Amino acid sequence: MRSPLKITTIAALALSLLGGAAFAADHHDHGRDNDRGAYNGDYYQGIFGPDDMTAPSMPMRVHTASTRLDRVLTELRADNRQINADRAEGRLTVASYNKLEREDAAIRAQALNTASAHNGMLPNQSYARLQGEVRHLDNDMSRMA
Repeated sequence: MRSPLKITTIAALALSLLGGAAFAADHHDHGRDNDRGAYNGDYYQGIFGPDDMTAPSMPMRVHTASTRLDRVLTELRADNRQINADRAEGRLTVASYNKLEREDAAIRAQALNTASAHNGMLPNQSYARLQGEVRHLDNDMSRMA
């Protein structure tokens, strides 16, 4: 039978040899560029291959909104905040609140659809029509509240 001291000694020797070999294998510099990888401070660059690191290129969409569209959407946001505030204060019934929310959503959808059909811009006639609908929404809000 083997003694526990002999087994512990052999196990410690085996672990130290394997640990030393793993440590040495991790730090060898066989043909690596010294300006790449973990040696320049970029941890992930040396771990993954060049194809593993790069994300697929995605086309960027640049938002070019017109000032008219921005103005309509800003007015609708303000109206929406007022509708929610009036409902929270109890000045609007549930039916009135739902009607005003539907009107707001319809105007917003019209504005966005018109702008998408005209390369992000609102033509003069569409802008005037949308402004009239926003004013009508404002009048409905003040009448129902």
